[in-house]
Amino acid sequence: RTALLEQEKTKEKLGKILIRQGAITTVQLYRKLAEQWCIKASTAGIAVLIQTVIPSSGRADELKDNIKDVTAVHFVTVPSARKYAPMPRQYPNLFGTREIRSNDISAFSKWTDVMGRFEDQMKTHMASSPRVMMWKAQIQELKGKSRLEQIEGINDFFNKVPYIEDINNYNKSDYWATPGEFLSRGGDCEDFAIAKYASLRALGFSTDQLRIAIVQDMFRNVAHAILIVYSDSGDFVLDNQDKKVETVASVTRYQPIFSINSASWWLHQA
Repeated sequence: RTALLEQEKTKEKLGKILIRQGAITTVQLYRKLAEQWCIKASTAGIAVLIQTVIPSSGRADELKDNIKDVTAVHFVTVPSARKYAPMPRQYPNLFGTREIRSNDISAFSKWTDVMGRFEDQMKTHMASSPRVMMWKAQIQELKGKSRLEQIEGINDFFNKVPYIEDINNYNKSDYWATPGEFLSRGGDCEDFAIAKYASLRALGFSTDQLRIAIVQDMFRNVAHAILIVYSDSGDFVLDNQDKKVETVASVTRYQPIFSINSASWWLHQA
């Protein structure tokens, strides 16, 4: 009742108020809204999920991709939400959880927005900025190498970018940076994951090999974003909190909430 009264006065999202009051945790809100979306019980709930502010060390909710030629390097762009290929291989459930899959990712607008902006930026002077040119050179250098070398090369390249909170970087509680913006200004966890995702797609990794996972960091008790990569060399976690590429099986600190790529999203249950 207290939260509803405050919402009536402030017009804020109810989830944001409940989190601030300590009535629920961010993870509890995310999981419940994800469950409701998965069973089609609340189409409005996902909008709250997308817009609710969560801890700056881990903000992520939506994703989408495709490949387009941008000068010498292929970068990720946004396709129609209805166009996707079926997953050709069944991958193990992430961190041993039960997965509920949905092919409807139309509500995840932040990812659509960030990749749309990225495509537009790659048609401007940003495409020839020094940092973006270094990125393109790195991708070209990794072409022809083994998948594991490509994964490690991309992870190493982006983990050298400074971690900066969105509030300090953009004066916003949550801002999804394009890879170009991330390279020029630094960013937080979802920006690392998005840039790595785009880079591996540019190197030819298929959509079904990649997922951005929204997880609860059990060590720090905060939400966090990481990139999961499935390959013939193994299944890996790319994480800005860990400078090395780790196998999924060796990572025990994360409890996944949901994961997503351009074709599908998965609700994870223990």
